[in-house]
Amino acid sequence: MLGKLIKYDLKSSAKLFILLHAAFLLVCGAGRLFYMDRLDFHAPAETLVAPISIISALGIFLVSAITLCTSLLIMFRFYRNLFSREGYLSWTLPVSGIEHLWAKIISGYLLSVIDVMVIFAGILILVTGRNVTEAYRLIAPEMTEVLGMSLGTFALYIFISSLIGCISSVLMIYFSICVGQLFPGHRVLCAIAVYFITSFVVQIITFVIMTVFGLFDFYSTGTRAVADDILNMLIPNTVFALILAVIQYAAAHYIMKKKINLI
Repeated sequence: MLGKLIKYDLKSSAKLFILLHAAFLLVCGAGRLFYMDRLDFHAPAETLVAPISIISALGIFLVSAITLCTSLLIMFRFYRNLFSREGYLSWTLPVSGIEHLWAKIISGYLLSVIDVMVIFAGILILVTGRNVTEAYRLIAPEMTEVLGMSLGTFALYIFISSLIGCISSVLMIYFSICVGQLFPGHRVLCAIAVYFITSFVVQIITFVIMTVFGLFDFYSTGTRAVADDILNMLIPNTVFALILAVIQYAAAHYIMKKKINLI
């Protein structure tokens, strides 16, 4: 039954999800064809600042938009399927609340992972043109020295960390919605408030922990590579996110098992 629930969730989200991400890849392809491939990296550096800044700003906007849309899609499916009018039908199925939760976790995680993969694919489309790769080849030794590793290896670390972080992002959404159901009214607004409050508290705790352990001391030595500084933040952040995910799962598990009330 769990497999059927996962299949149903993915099928219900597929059309909009595929449409959004196909549009993202098309925009990235168009950006490379009509913009990136036309940049002359042999031109004076000052003439490249504006076009690179523009494409970087647009890229950040697109990535943020597609990530937000995926999160909203995951949130919408979880809330609508379990806590709206549709939820009355869902809870009549011969399925426990925990099976419902795990189905949503697995389907949400799969959507998030595909989202990350598509985003990285779009970035690769933008930056793998011949003019870009030839220009990077000229500065690759300096970049490797600054990072302390090749750019490809560094990107791989970021990619893996993003995939691991997907589970925390999904559980943060589900945890917030479950807690929102404990309020007698305005449950959607309460769930949104819980999400932002939890995110803020997590950032504060992360900042305190990293400060206590000296992980913000970037400039303690002039010989340490930039990648070392970033990984020193990335690794504990990822570990903390996984610990938080376990706590949020336990809370969502308890609420769905003991506190469900669709009235």
